[in-house]
Amino acid sequence: MTAMKTFTLEQANALIPQVEQLLDEMTHVRDQIVASGASLESVLRRASGNGGNKTSSEYILLLQRFNACLSTLQEFGIELKDLDQGLVDFPSYRGDQLIYLCWKRGEDRVRFWHDLESGFAGRQPL
Repeated sequence: MTAMKTFTLEQANALIPQVEQLLDEMTHVRDQIVASGASLESVLRRASGNGGNKTSSEYILLLQRFNACLSTLQEFGIELKDLDQGLVDFPSYRGDQLIYLCWKRGEDRVRFWHDLESGFAGRQPL
């Protein structure tokens, strides 16, 4: 098991521009998936019968783009909590206590933290 990556406040704030880009991309791709009207079930059904088509191929490419963005966040060590709100957590320490530095899209920097159990509702100012 690999150790959880933790962030200082400065490290988390330095990543905000990249995180915003990834969240914007994920939101855009998700909206394209929804707008396409395709469903994963129908794409898989066609693929299993060797009946792929342009819509299926585009759908799969969109899923791959979305997954690549999510994987990048995970590789950074950042936890996506809510895509619609643009809510992410950065594992960190407050003294000896493992906490989350909490950032929401639209905030210019990380200004809040919460313990591991309380989540967004338990956000407290730094």
